Amino acid sequence: MKKVLIFAVLVVFGLNLKAENTNPVLVNVGDVATLGAPSAVTYSAVKFPQKNFLLKRGAIVNYNSLAGVQVQVVKVKENNGNKTVVLKRADGRKFFNVLSTVTVDVDKAVQNNELLLVSYLD
Repeated sequence: MKKVLIFAVLVVFGLNLKAENTNPVLVNVGDVATLGAPSAVTYSAVKFPQKNFLLKRGAIVNYNSLAGVQVQVVKVKENNGNKTVVLKRADGRKFFNVLSTVTVDVDKAVQNNELLLVSYLD
């Protein structure tokens, strides 16, 4: 009886986990989004170079200043089910006055609230 009960609980949890992963984020070229606050000290899903590389190029690295910045999708890539996008700032400026584009793991960024999808533009 115990084994049947444990098996039933495991099946229910397994189906629940599978249901959470089946909602893909639809992002197209030209979509506008907003960067959210970093989930830790730095962004985990937004691929910025290491801090020392940015400092060598004269950047002032403050990840909290990027929260609320409007970004636009430039390119969408999909490798082995992992969807990554290339983003540029919508106002035309560079990230930290150094980087013109950054890559983002979309599913992970939306899950961590590091990327907030705003609207779909042409």
